[in-house]
Amino acid sequence: MLEERDRRVLADIEQHLSAGDPAFARRMRSGGPPACPFPTVSVLCVGAFLSLPFLGLFLGPRAVLIAINVTAAVIMVVLLCRHRF
Repeated sequence: MLEERDRRVLADIEQHLSAGDPAFARRMRSGGPPACPFPTVSVLCVGAFLSLPFLGLFLGPRAVLIAINVTAAVIMVVLLCRHRF
């Protein structure tokens, strides 16, 4: 059990922390362990790495460049979506 003074100090620290970083405070209030997101970026990179030789062999260097550009754009969209939420 905490004394009344310690509870007030703790509540004050919690209030300042919530005001400074609301996302962190929300995660701490949820109680459970942090969710580990699916490694989307890693899967996209591995998929591109494995598909590029076949694209180059069957469709040529232009297809490789297009695939690299598309992969980079999809990775940027994934990272932007993760950053917003």
